[in-house]
Amino acid sequence: MAENQSKIKVTECENLIKQIRAVISANIVLGEDGNIEEIHILAEDSRNAKQIVRDVETLLKVEYDIEIDHKKISVVQLNKEQKLNGDEKRLKLTGISYSLQNGLLEATVELSSTSRTCQGRSSGLNSRRNSIRLFAEATMKAINEFLPQDCRLLLEDVDTYPLGDRLVVSTILIFIQNSTEEHLVGSALVRQDEKEAVVRAMLSAVNRRVRFEF
Repeated sequence: MAENQSKIKVTECENLIKQIRAVISANIVLGEDGNIEEIHILAEDSRNAKQIVRDVETLLKVEYDIEIDHKKISVVQLNKEQKLNGDEKRLKLTGISYSLQNGLLEATVELSSTSRTCQGRSSGLNSRRNSIRLFAEATMKAINEFLPQDCRLLLEDVDTYPLGDRLVVSTILIFIQNSTEEHLVGSALVRQDEKEAVVRAMLSAVNRRVRFEF
């Protein structure tokens, strides 16, 4: 087994595992030595559990150079009727748009809950690196519209990196509630549109972890 398991960032790894098709949530348990003892996965029944386990093994090998015994990975599957009702408490992406003028980019992101829709906007220089951040900032501003008054979300960083033969967007957010701070990590595979992946990465960081006012 690889010796770098103690360097694994649990929240980051859990968020990557949640990007695997059919996975709903993931929980990693570390032993006293910092190595992975167990990985518990909740998934839909649209894929064979063995396929999900193999995907987790591949992800750990490619991303962290960790070879893990498949017996340490447990998968619980829900059918469509059993699927968690939490979806109705999550924000959803309903629109992305942008405009370019004199080298400046204005990004607009629209998010919706079950009861309302909010937009966030951010503008700045139109470089590839900065444009990714502008869409993340616009998403952050839209998310903040759904938060209670004692909460605020800040963007620390967003970036893209290759994972296998795919491209992944990851973001780090700071969630502030009263006087406490918590770092949240979200990731999303780039399917066709990198801008959409930025928004999905932001939402993966906050959905299930943050209480919204719907």
